[in-house]
Amino acid sequence: MELLRTELDLGLAQPVRILQVSDSHLSACCEEDSEKAKTKSKKKTAAFLKEAGGVTQEQRFAEALELAEDYDALVLTGDIADSPSPANLQVLAGMLEGRRYLYTFGNHDYYTYDSDSGKAEDRERFLDEFLRFLPCDPTMDSMEIGGLDLVTLDDSLAQFSELQLEFLKAEIAKGLPILLFLHLPVYSPTFAPKAYEWWESSMSVGTPAEVLAAHNETDPKMPAQPATLAVLELIREEPLIKAVFASHLHFADEAEVLGKPQFVNEPCYLGSVREIVVK
Repeated sequence: MELLRTELDLGLAQPVRILQVSDSHLSACCEEDSEKAKTKSKKKTAAFLKEAGGVTQEQRFAEALELAEDYDALVLTGDIADSPSPANLQVLAGMLEGRRYLYTFGNHDYYTYDSDSGKAEDRERFLDEFLRFLPCDPTMDSMEIGGLDLVTLDDSLAQFSELQLEFLKAEIAKGLPILLFLHLPVYSPTFAPKAYEWWESSMSVGTPAEVLAAHNETDPKMPAQPATLAVLELIREEPLIKAVFASHLHFADEAEVLGKPQFVNEPCYLGSVREIVVK
């Protein structure tokens, strides 16, 4: 397993070691799935397997979880499942049982092979299924450890909500240094050209309107709404928010966004995770 290493000096009494895992894209299916879902599952599984040189997504995720045993905290930043099939949810529940961790939704965690969609209604539809085994809320949650506050916000629909804005304000009120974990990264011109080349999308939250227009990106969910703009401004202005950690792009990136360092993960299914050491 390749470790992307990030070290932050925040003046903690003792170092805190965090493992960030994302984009394992488990794509299993079972007999109760539709024929369409089974067909897509087989195609996606074969594609991931080929890209990963013959190592399965489940094997890579198991390796990451084994590695996590040596860390103080585990944060899963989305697209752990490629779809919320009963088979994937069963695998996740079994592999994560008894662990303490944070988990934020990625767009694929609620992306259904039957409808080829991952919309807000799909997220609401599958939220209860995830809450049956998750020890945390995948839409927003936090974990305090070693004088540090780890905060997850679900931005898988490229927006933040008013509820998330108030949640983040409440976390700030605790007075602890915050590491913010997202699925979509905050827009940065450092990765935008490659994102448009690979995905024909900025693949990020808070993409400026002029950038969207220049690339003819017309997805109605992309322009930042008022609550999203407010969260982004809070990230910019709040000194307790020390860094942002994200995924989604399927390639790594490190850059300053909103005056804070942002680190973007490579996918777990390709054998990559991020080690974060905070001192």
